[in-house]
Amino acid sequence: MKYSLHPIILTFALVVGTACPAFAGQQQTFKQWLEHYSAWDRLEHEYSQEAQAETPDAILKRAQVYLNLNSPQKALEIIEMTPAFSDPKLEAERLWLGGIAHRGLGNLSQAVLWFTQASQNMTKSVMDERFDSEPDLQQIWHDVWLKMYWSYSANYTLSKDSQKEALNMVLMVGKKVWNDDFWNRAAVLLNPNTSVNPENEPSELTGDSHRSTPLVSATDTDLIIQTMASISLEQFDEAYSSVSQLTNEPVRIFWSSLAVFMERGSLPPNLHIFEKGNYLKAHAFWAGNVLAPYSKSRGKWFLGNQDSGPWTQFRNNLLKMDFEEAMAAIDTELRSMLISEQTAALLNSFKLALALSNGNKKSASTIWNKIDKSKLPISLQVAGVLTFKDNLNNILPHNPAESYALYPILSLLSGAGGMDIHERTEAPFWTEAPLERLESLSEIQYPLDKLLLLAHLRHTFDVAPTVKLAKRAAFLFSDSSFGIQGLLYLADDVVKDKNLQLGAYYLNKIDETTLPSNLRMAWLDIKTRLELDSGRQATALTTYKEMVKTGETIPVMTRLRMALLFQQRREYEAAREELLSMWQSKNQMTTTLQAETLFWLGEGEYALKNTDKALDYYLKLAWKYPQENIWALTAMYRASLIYEKRGKYETAKKLLGTVVKNASRKEQREAATARITAIDKKMGKQEHVQQSTLEYPF
Repeated sequence: MKYSLHPIILTFALVVGTACPAFAGQQQTFKQWLEHYSAWDRLEHEYSQEAQAETPDAILKRAQVYLNLNSPQKALEIIEMTPAFSDPKLEAERLWLGGIAHRGLGNLSQAVLWFTQASQNMTKSVMDERFDSEPDLQQIWHDVWLKMYWSYSANYTLSKDSQKEALNMVLMVGKKVWNDDFWNRAAVLLNPNTSVNPENEPSELTGDSHRSTPLVSATDTDLIIQTMASISLEQFDEAYSSVSQLTNEPVRIFWSSLAVFMERGSLPPNLHIFEKGNYLKAHAFWAGNVLAPYSKSRGKWFLGNQDSGPWTQFRNNLLKMDFEEAMAAIDTELRSMLISEQTAALLNSFKLALALSNGNKKSASTIWNKIDKSKLPISLQVAGVLTFKDNLNNILPHNPAESYALYPILSLLSGAGGMDIHERTEAPFWTEAPLERLESLSEIQYPLDKLLLLAHLRHTFDVAPTVKLAKRAAFLFSDSSFGIQGLLYLADDVVKDKNLQLGAYYLNKIDETTLPSNLRMAWLDIKTRLELDSGRQATALTTYKEMVKTGETIPVMTRLRMALLFQQRREYEAAREELLSMWQSKNQMTTTLQAETLFWLGEGEYALKNTDKALDYYLKLAWKYPQENIWALTAMYRASLIYEKRGKYETAKKLLGTVVKNASRKEQREAATARITAIDKKMGKQEHVQQSTLEYPF
């Protein structure tokens, strides 16, 4: 039996077949046809079923398919399980795809290292084409190299030489591809002993940046040492007393802010003094909250275990003694044959803190030279560095990750105390320069200065936040509140676009338990919206309760969404509470949002059978916001239903008449017209008789 196509369908098939070769199966393989239509999942299946699925070409194609499927982890598994290809071109392709996979997983440093390896097997023309095709790679290369450099600066282990070798490899590729001022200057600063062009050397700051009289005098440094030693013993009254004697106001406010942070975990209420004096790095230290990792707990800054009752009692008893008496008491304890090595180290640290807090450098020097400095509390390490000008490599912990986290703290606080660690590559901590010079300082004169770059990016972000700037902040400054704000901005942006998986990725990179209340509120707000959009209403309610507990101002749109969720769950009283909280700040809301809030208040009261209250909300909305057509007319329709039910037919008809006259949608007009017809039937035929206003008692 023969089957024939309808002539119109046949004509369509012929036209499409002529216009689009993709339909011509005989002209394309099945794999080519699948690729044309981006059917990547089936294409991967076809490659994996091939008899020669393990050939380099097939392996690379399968990896590419997984990248097209947005499955970089699976692509990377294929690439990493494959030994290096003998063909340089194929090996370059394998490494390049590995770099793309790492980038897709958010591993920018690994991506750059894989791209670097891939470039070793590329010609200059291929290299230029590949690097140009990868979005934003120039900026990423710059930022990854910087982060690698900062890690290298904090390292003093045997791996430091390997780090430098990797740095030079990435740097040379950067110079080869882009050859801009940054790479030329970075090469000079990383390899200072090589012969260089003097023009590439960092130039001196002009203006008041280099004072003939330092901002922090030697006497001030001694007071800062005593402050930090007192903090290590949690003697905050003594710390504040030392700080109050600092001669320069910006320095005094900086260190008093540090003492307050150590005691309470709170940041300075304003940074006007640093803005007014153009102290860019001091401002950035607090604005970017470099101490963010210690917001929740400052235990690493204090001597001994703060939760140990016996230690606290022992410490407090000694602190009541005179200096000499306390030192003698500690020596007596140290001579005991029964104390452990750990206790002995703690007692020697106590002696060091006592000596430094009392300005006795001679006694402190003896202890400093024999103690394990990496085990000291951070405040005492800062005091020791400022006192003995010791190399940070002698103080940093042996764990590379801990060393990387601590290094910038010690370096910056040393600079704030009058001893700049990297005078050749970083601007002095107390650099004074107007805001308009920030860009040239951070990008030209001191391109390796982490705090200056933080200041520059933060200022730019505050003026005009963008996704690109947020990504840079999140990557470069993940250990500061600025980096966390970048992640929150990214999470908020993608959740608004309903990209919930990426939103969860950004949120999961943040430890919300360590956040101050304002940032924790932002984190919880985004999480609540993500959970609502993904249909997890019960989880969203739990998260929302955590938001309320923070005591911070809840965004009105989140309140509104939760109010609607409460109404949906028939929890009308809870919904009313949220809506009334919104209404208290109605002046900060758009008129559209004000009208919507009144409408949902009316809906809630109507559901609770509080029709008088509902009527008040509906009528107030219709009167006050006639320009908000949808909400005003819907409110009038809802009010008409109440009047109709009460037998007030004329009032109901008047309200419905306005709806019919002004509704922009056909459905609204038809619904209102239908109700008018129904009311007319209820009213029956009306006699138009002039009614007297006179009332007869009988």
